[in-house]
Amino acid sequence: MRPRTNKDDYHTMSREQQVNLIRLRTGHNRLNAHMNRKFKLAPSPTCACGQEDQTAEHILQRCPLLDEERKEVWPSPTPLQTKLYGSRQELEKTTTFITSAGLIV
Repeated sequence: MRPRTNKDDYHTMSREQQVNLIRLRTGHNRLNAHMNRKFKLAPSPTCACGQEDQTAEHILQRCPLLDEERKEVWPSPTPLQTKLYGSRQELEKTTTFITSAGLIV
């Protein structure tokens, strides 16, 4: 196989950003839903907000505890698909949100 000559938006990001995005995309992350179901390391799959399981979709789209951080990064509603697979600018917004929310994925 030949090395990639032109890089897409994902591959131009830092390693840390790539790791965060791939963990959010695949669901193999440190959020309660995965840690409880897969490894039994979290007492419950439920988010600290108590409304639903703590998944990537929940924290990026609906968690009321993260509303303020979410509105700072995405002032208008943005689809999950765009947050995880969009342009470099959108991917950077996602990694900025994860950092500003203090989440470890």
